Amino acid sequence: MPEREWKLGEDLLTSDSLLDGLTFDDLILAVHCNCHSITPEAVRAELKEVLESRKQDMMFLLEKNMDAIMAEARKGRE
Repeated sequence: MPEREWKLGEDLLTSDSLLDGLTFDDLILAVHCNCHSITPEAVRAELKEVLESRKQDMMFLLEKNMDAIMAEARKGRE
């Protein structure tokens, strides 16, 4: 299986999500798997960690596709 490029026009569409969604199920599973003691503080910390990971993924996609994003945004303006 070929490795993904994560590039618009190659293996990503403009309609693909830049930031992955997060459900209550996702958070509950993360807390279940990663927290020895389940407390409000642990849940908050786990949510923060999940969000930071998703933000890093989003920023990777943004930087990898900056030229294509700008080119698409310029269409019809020139």
